[in-house]
Amino acid sequence: MNFFNFRFNRHSMLLAAGALMFGAQASAHTVWLQPDTTAGVYRVYFGGHAGKLEAYPADKLKSVDAYDADGKSIAVKRSDAADGVRITPAKAPAMIAMHYENGIWARTPEGRSVNKTMDEVPGSKQATNAVKYHKTILQWTPFVARTIGQPFEVTPVDAKAPQAGKPMQLRVTIDGKPTAGIKIGHGEDTADGTTDAQGVVRFVPEKGFNKLWAGQRTQVSGNPKFSELSYEYLLGFYAE
Repeated sequence: MNFFNFRFNRHSMLLAAGALMFGAQASAHTVWLQPDTTAGVYRVYFGGHAGKLEAYPADKLKSVDAYDADGKSIAVKRSDAADGVRITPAKAPAMIAMHYENGIWARTPEGRSVNKTMDEVPGSKQATNAVKYHKTILQWTPFVARTIGQPFEVTPVDAKAPQAGKPMQLRVTIDGKPTAGIKIGHGEDTADGTTDAQGVVRFVPEKGFNKLWAGQRTQVSGNPKFSELSYEYLLGFYAE
């Protein structure tokens, strides 16, 4: 077991902790990784609502990409099972990224959220298209301070390994452009900062494994299937 896996396992309870309440059921969940019981294998988790883990359809996990210290792609073996997706990078990665589509969730006239489009629910006037992105940083190399092309992305401004209690800077980009006004926190229910005109925000990591949350909702007009687009992001990394 490498150094990161040892640290990650010590603090694995932190990965499932924290309420991620974001209104509708669709956007009250995030997706993340933690090491599995077998060395070199990572398990994909999905959860929210007071930190509860939930089962998820494996086909909603659209992509998993692993990178080495130089930013070169690493082959990933994926195993879909009833208790979740497991991935095995061909060698020790510097970073793993994921894209998860939670689908469209419409609000019924009674106030329930159902996994259907707005035009499939009689009387519905609101539906959210919920999209999730994630990175886990395992090695702090210059590569991790570069964007990788996620439509909604959180990236450290520099590649210096973070230290608990000491501020670090991150940049939020949408379609590759720095974006102002994006809230970040240790969870959706906390407000640790908002990005400035350059898309940069300050974040103070805690000791152990950090799950930095960022999100944005955008109203959509003229679409019969959904009325808003929800992006949520979790950036995972360890701080001494």
